[in-house]
Amino acid sequence: MKKRLIILTAILAIVLTLSVAGCSLVSGTDLIVNNGGGSSGTSASSSTIAKADYSSMTREELEATLTKYVDICDKQSALLEDYKQIVEEAVANSETKIGAYATTLVDCVMNLTCVEEQYNLGCQGSGFIITADGYVITNNHVVQYEATVIDPDSIRQNGFFTQYRYKTVTGVYSSITAVFDSESSYYANGTVYHLEFVYRDADYDLALLKIVEEVPTGDSWSAVPFYDGTTKRGDEVLVLGNADGKGLSATAGIVSATGKTFTDSPKLTFIQTDAAINGGNSGGPAVNIYGALIGVVNSKFVSTSIENMGFAIELSKVETFIADAIADATAKGAPITVSYTTKGAQAATAAQDAA
Repeated sequence: MKKRLIILTAILAIVLTLSVAGCSLVSGTDLIVNNGGGSSGTSASSSTIAKADYSSMTREELEATLTKYVDICDKQSALLEDYKQIVEEAVANSETKIGAYATTLVDCVMNLTCVEEQYNLGCQGSGFIITADGYVITNNHVVQYEATVIDPDSIRQNGFFTQYRYKTVTGVYSSITAVFDSESSYYANGTVYHLEFVYRDADYDLALLKIVEEVPTGDSWSAVPFYDGTTKRGDEVLVLGNADGKGLSATAGIVSATGKTFTDSPKLTFIQTDAAINGGNSGGPAVNIYGALIGVVNSKFVSTSIENMGFAIELSKVETFIADAIADATAKGAPITVSYTTKGAQAATAAQDAA
């Protein structure tokens, strides 16, 4: 329906423009009568009058008249070409495919590598930029390590034997680095970026990081906007991330359900999607048809009896987490500002129409 409206509007504009130029979309004979003959008549008999008028002209007058109409036709052709381009662009923008954001958001998504040399641990995951000054969101389980070590307080010497117990220690990886997609990102060029830890919450399974380096191109980092609207079952969704640690990839599907809850994550609600989610995708963005964030990729069910059940933390929980991070920084006397942008369906549509 929208496509038809755009095309009809463009065609109406073409007709109006040609009318202003003094032409009508009728027969070739009438075109000569209405302009060269100076008559306002459009009846069939007008063609007879036109032929009589032109037959009485001199050769020079006929050549001048012909030149005039060739010029008019050239201008009409140019106008038609212009409007053809306008219609094609309008139709293309009205039929935006969600897969296009795998390219347009390439400068926002980071492939993360986390290392803890003390325990010889490491992992790979995904993250994405949410502000122009380089704040990054990912999962807490991406940046948090868990190691089993000997508990020094349990060591006991018993004759020739030493007795001890093991304990589990957790913490944030001491080294968190990132790269962008090597094929198409402006920020790539083989550069490894360093991320500093800002805040995390295991209950929300989210972490806030910040890029240490200055943006290499332009005045600000590219960021994923947050969706200012309601996500519904059946909406299209695109998942971006460092799948299996092999670099940026994209998978698409639909929102299978919203508001999903699990007993081991009582503070969270999830979007369920059939878009493929693989190891390494954790912490990546799930975006909608407007290229706006609707969730943070988190997990999936794995079973011989289950297929295509992946989950992303709903955006409302992400926003709550960010508010908590800001409050925590303020309470510690080191306030931060996390200014992410939002995009609604109407704004996104208006931007497409203006393109």
